[in-house]
Amino acid sequence: MPDTLIISEKADAGRRIAYFLSDGKSKQKRSKGLSYIEYENEVGGFYLVPLSGHIVEIDFPKTLKDWKLENLKELISSNVIHNVKNKTAYESLKTLSAGIKRVIIATDYDREGELIGTEALDIVKKDKSFHGEIKRAKFSALTGKEIKDAFANFIDVDYNLSDSAAAREEIDLYWGAALTRFFSLITNRLGKNFLSIGRVQTPTLGLIVKREREIENFVPEKFWEVKVDFLKDDVFTGIYEEGRINDEKRAREILENIIGKDGIVNEFEKGMERIYKPAPFNTTEFMREASRIGVMPSRAMKIAESLYVKGFISYPRTDNTVYQRSINLKSVVEKLKNSELKKEAEMVLSQEKIIPSRGRMEATDHPPIYPTEVPKSGSLRADEAKVYELIARRFLATLYREGTREVKSAKIEIDHYNFKTNGTRVVDPGWLSIYTYRKFKDIFHPDLEKGEKVKAENWRIEEGETKPPSRFDMASLIKEMENLNLGTKSTRHDIIDKLQSRGFIEGNPVRPTALGSSLIDGVTTVDSKIAEPDMTAELESFMNNIAAGERTKDSVVSTSRNMLSSVLEELGNNKDSIANIIRGALETGTVVGKCNIDGTNIQAIKIRDTIRFRCERDNCIDYYHKIRGLIKPSEENCVVCGKPVVTVIRRGQSPEKLCIDPLCKFNTEKKDIGLCPLDGGHMIIRQSKYGKRFLGCSNFPKCRQTYALPQKGEIKMTGKICEYCHAPIISVSFGSGSREMCPNISCESNKKSKSDMEKVKSTAVKKPLTRKKTVKKSGSSASKEKKARKSVKNA
Repeated sequence: MPDTLIISEKADAGRRIAYFLSDGKSKQKRSKGLSYIEYENEVGGFYLVPLSGHIVEIDFPKTLKDWKLENLKELISSNVIHNVKNKTAYESLKTLSAGIKRVIIATDYDREGELIGTEALDIVKKDKSFHGEIKRAKFSALTGKEIKDAFANFIDVDYNLSDSAAAREEIDLYWGAALTRFFSLITNRLGKNFLSIGRVQTPTLGLIVKREREIENFVPEKFWEVKVDFLKDDVFTGIYEEGRINDEKRAREILENIIGKDGIVNEFEKGMERIYKPAPFNTTEFMREASRIGVMPSRAMKIAESLYVKGFISYPRTDNTVYQRSINLKSVVEKLKNSELKKEAEMVLSQEKIIPSRGRMEATDHPPIYPTEVPKSGSLRADEAKVYELIARRFLATLYREGTREVKSAKIEIDHYNFKTNGTRVVDPGWLSIYTYRKFKDIFHPDLEKGEKVKAENWRIEEGETKPPSRFDMASLIKEMENLNLGTKSTRHDIIDKLQSRGFIEGNPVRPTALGSSLIDGVTTVDSKIAEPDMTAELESFMNNIAAGERTKDSVVSTSRNMLSSVLEELGNNKDSIANIIRGALETGTVVGKCNIDGTNIQAIKIRDTIRFRCERDNCIDYYHKIRGLIKPSEENCVVCGKPVVTVIRRGQSPEKLCIDPLCKFNTEKKDIGLCPLDGGHMIIRQSKYGKRFLGCSNFPKCRQTYALPQKGEIKMTGKICEYCHAPIISVSFGSGSREMCPNISCESNKKSKSDMEKVKSTAVKKPLTRKKTVKKSGSSASKEKKARKSVKNA
């Protein structure tokens, strides 16, 4: 009988651990409500129980289930209770722990993983007969070598780490429950439309609203720049050394003094500049880069976690930006020779010595994110493949040589006025040839000598105006949250995702909705600290103190309760004014068109993942339409019912036109593609949580038939049925062209058409390329000067 119990965090991770430790001889067992893995090796017999996350969850006592403002003080002072969340894992642990002599925690090595492990230990310890040893297996990748090394070199369970996660769990519950109940009750937003407010969500939303206010209140100021084009080998541009000039009259005076005159070189500098290679990926930088290639942070983290569990990458939750000496970097690169990045891997291996880059943060918990194995060709889906390639290219780039570029600058004088010129040219791209997501633009600049006369042309004034600050995109928002200590590497993407799904923010770059702005407006009217990052950051630092053994969980939770009591007192004293501000926003939205009944404005109001289209006149149009994406007016009316049509913008997809009436045939007939081959339901175009469109059966959840769809182009019904799999054939239109296809990717018809295309390509006759010679015409200096004077006169 096994005498060792292993506890893993997830089922897939547990199966890999058991597979490596048993040399592939482990067995999955299910009986009488139990689920576990059993195996033997030279050490002895083992049970492994995969938990699927937390076994227990915290909640308030049932006596506090009713949402009442007068209960909030009692809510904050009450103790939380622990309820069993995963009964199968609970019963498996209880049953299998009888007679066990040793328990090994093999959850992810971070705060959350340590808490999950200690929760399981508490269940094992309920068996009073257990007096065995408790060990911790620490690993950063689910590969055979890492797992075997971890189980040969145990460490102790870190109860401080576990307590810091437990403190966060309790603090977030108290703040989330109290604030959500308060704001939902005062605005009468109950049921499924309650206002979800969180400890970290609110100051994050505050950042976004503050930036939007800066943009709205920004007053642009005009400026003028005096520029000249110089000519030597090619054109390069100089700008008057003072840059932006706020006085138009002075700019014109400068222009009139220099027009028609050539320049004399006063200064010229030329040198080489290193293009530093990027630091290894930590979690924050990975999410920022993923968002730049079109994979949103929450989606990127889910994919990274999946790749980790499959053994393809190292643990994706890490602050570290320095590879440990224990990682055999060369052997990882050797593996990548068997991938689509073979050429890039060979470039790295061709170096005399591999010297990795180093970031600023060096930690001991986990290494930076790097590829550990190579997936089979074609085994990863679109976004999975993009994320894996991003991680692999970043890894290789950190090991390749730095780039270099030539930098030139000059000061050229025209009639006592100095003009600055600059140019750059990439001489050796180095790591840029591997990490293809970064580009450096070459700017032409010739070599010059001091005292050299340079031909000038196109003397001009360019008028401009100052720009407001940019909105946060996902990448810059995550970075700002990190700078302000809002959330953690493991939670920031979830916080942004919640703000989006709950209707407080939208788009990328991010902007607040009317609801999001009104919430912050309501909070700031009473000078409450919950919209500022300082209080939240202070609590984050306290939780770090717990992990370091410098504070206790109970003391930090108690401090947090006192902070929350003060906040609720401030809010409670001003609840009527706060409620009025938020209620006003709930009835205000973006005007998307005119009512076809009386010509009144139709407004679009975002409520979570639903858009409410309502007429400004009471008792008229009022529709709730489940739409994911950014809504914009189209200035068109529906050809079927006459109501306004809106444009839906979704990242990575073609814009979609929808009638505001969700039941209008304009919408329903366009989305109905044909019949489901399984049960005869209708295959409807739907949107996933991540904004991806797909075909799904109208009889969901009874029928779960789905097909992926191309994200670009217009999808239309053809009325045809696939002869191989009986799925409805779709038509995909791209601009002026279109093609018909079966939506079932694995269907024989798609394999056949791909094979036919390859035959066509292989037999195609390549026509020789011809290039037309172009002759560059240039006018006389006199005519150019004449044109320049004319432009000054008209300026």
